[in-house]
Amino acid sequence: MCMGITSWNQPNTTPDAVLVQQLMAKMLHNGTEAVVMEASSHGLALGRCKEVDFDIAVFTNLTRDHLDFHGSEEDYRDAKAKLFSRMVDPERNRKIVNIDDPNAPFFIGQGNPDVPVVTFAMEDKNADVHPLKFELSLFETQVLVNTPQGILEISSGLLGRHNIYNILAAVAVGIAVGAPLEDIVRGIEEVDAVPGRCELIDEEQAFGVIVDYAHTPDALSRLLDSVRELGPRRIITVFGCAGESDRGKRPMMTKIATDKSDVVMLTSDNPKNEDPLDILDDMLAGIGWTMQDYLKHGENDYYPPLPNGHRLFLHDIRRVAVRAAVAMGEEGDMVVVAGKGHEIYQIEGDKKEFFDDREECREALQYVDELHQAGIDTSEFPWRLPESH
Repeated sequence: MCMGITSWNQPNTTPDAVLVQQLMAKMLHNGTEAVVMEASSHGLALGRCKEVDFDIAVFTNLTRDHLDFHGSEEDYRDAKAKLFSRMVDPERNRKIVNIDDPNAPFFIGQGNPDVPVVTFAMEDKNADVHPLKFELSLFETQVLVNTPQGILEISSGLLGRHNIYNILAAVAVGIAVGAPLEDIVRGIEEVDAVPGRCELIDEEQAFGVIVDYAHTPDALSRLLDSVRELGPRRIITVFGCAGESDRGKRPMMTKIATDKSDVVMLTSDNPKNEDPLDILDDMLAGIGWTMQDYLKHGENDYYPPLPNGHRLFLHDIRRVAVRAAVAMGEEGDMVVVAGKGHEIYQIEGDKKEFFDDREECREALQYVDELHQAGIDTSEFPWRLPESH
């Protein structure tokens, strides 16, 4: 039976408790039999998941995030653990845990110890679900998965090493609920892409463009490692850090990006009521620079390479940063635009306006193609938007 897809925009990753119940009631009325729900740390800490009787809890990984709200990594972990503390019925509940993560024993220990656990991992071959082999490419991921019920051969449009973890988690859930192996494979293979998660933007250009939600140090590091495994000639990365949130991660992310990318464009990402230039100044600390240092280097439009030979540029206007990065792209390169992913807004001051990295990349590719057809070389930075743009 073919069913239509209905989409409702919501203000939070996990809406408030009343809205969650209303949404589930609508789903039930429309014939929905199962719900997969992201229980965010905010949602769990603020009681937004109250009265939701979860059957299965899945732990993927834990990295630094949302410390402006939780205060410490321990409190962040404890908020996440509230989901696992609800796993108390051995007959109905199941815990799905990535045992490559050092926090795995903590999450396994939450709730009733008699609740069955299904583990998955890429590195730990003692996991119930793990890959026997895998192949990564720009357009496809092939993975042979070992499970307690047999071996699965999966071909997926989800790209990168981190998506193998996601595939393994999905397989582990399928095993936990006793789904037929062929249904597990078919379900995963039917997912062409997750919007804003390592999403390829294809306008038939000679280089790759990926948009991803990575907005934490660990997520950005994993993303760039995954992209490097695909074998690009150069990685050109665009990212920013949000205003009015964890300042401590700003220099960390710049250090990661400049270590793992050949070219980096630092830009803005929801500056809110902070000055975007102040945020960029915090980010530059990751390479031991200040904004004054950067401006001094660029007095004559000359930006020397970093000590590792990589290049760094700043554009406080995100649209300009995206177009500059795309303009630099050459055959075999990979342009990575990180931080927003599926989100389609930019918050500046008290104004929340439409902004979609994917749309910006498509428009940039089309615009740069027009310049190339006119015989204009856009590969040499600095590249500036005409005032009309």
